[in-house]
Amino acid sequence: MNILAALAGALPRCRSLAGNGHAARPASCSASRQHTHNCPSYYFSAPKVTLLLFAALVSGCASSQPQRLWDASAMASLPYPTVLLKDKPDGKITAGVNTADIRQMIRIKERVENAAGSLRAELLLAEGSEPNGFSFVSQRGPAIAVNIGMVNLIGQDGDAMAALMGHELAHLHLNHGRLRQSREESRMAASVTLSFALGMFGIPFPPEVADVATTPVANKFSREEEREADRLGVEYMVRAGFDPSGSVRLQEKLGAVSSGHLLPFLSSHPSSYERVENMKRLAMERVPPPPGKEAGNIGH
Repeated sequence: MNILAALAGALPRCRSLAGNGHAARPASCSASRQHTHNCPSYYFSAPKVTLLLFAALVSGCASSQPQRLWDASAMASLPYPTVLLKDKPDGKITAGVNTADIRQMIRIKERVENAAGSLRAELLLAEGSEPNGFSFVSQRGPAIAVNIGMVNLIGQDGDAMAALMGHELAHLHLNHGRLRQSREESRMAASVTLSFALGMFGIPFPPEVADVATTPVANKFSREEEREADRLGVEYMVRAGFDPSGSVRLQEKLGAVSSGHLLPFLSSHPSSYERVENMKRLAMERVPPPPGKEAGNIGH
């Protein structure tokens, strides 16, 4: 699909969501409840919403496609070990999640959030089996969404979850969402201008090709933003008392499940290898040397 058309269609929907005051809390519980002999579950439904997603953690996962989002706090308050997610009260089951995992995710987010400063973000669970996390700002305020694939990938690794929360909170603190939206609007205008100008000289240059020509410039900026968020995110998680090696494990997990990119220069994020190495360096910088030894000095 032409990215211009896709974004043009997505942005008005984002504005309308922000306008009704419910963009960041789309979930509602259905009246339907399932009981099994050993493991009662609760059906949890949410309307489909559309957002222009910012700061996707995994390369290539940012999307203007519709996303189903569920309120994590509402899910965590349910007295059942399993929550079955539905797209609407009478719709099909989308997935199931453990309530304990959601509660742990909320606790970790709050710890890192308190260490990061005064900013508070709503926590949402998103659909999707390919691990991803993202942050955005609506009229309701900042929000962090973690999809089902990411929850399952991280599992009970609290330090890895803290790394994810630190990363997304860093994007919000650094105002990357607004900066990226401003750049995207400029890039869209530039690609239309480029296509029109070359067309005036009789050179066929459709908007799709112009998009490819201008994308590397925008991605250069977003890769730098990801590096900034990685650095600040590790700082946040360490302040909160988490082990910074969790940030390395998170990137290793993501690298193991990533399908890669045929055109790396089109990626909006640094490569998995680069991020793992950067995280190792950041983790080492944040771990104090053993007593009686200085960093970089080998004792005898």
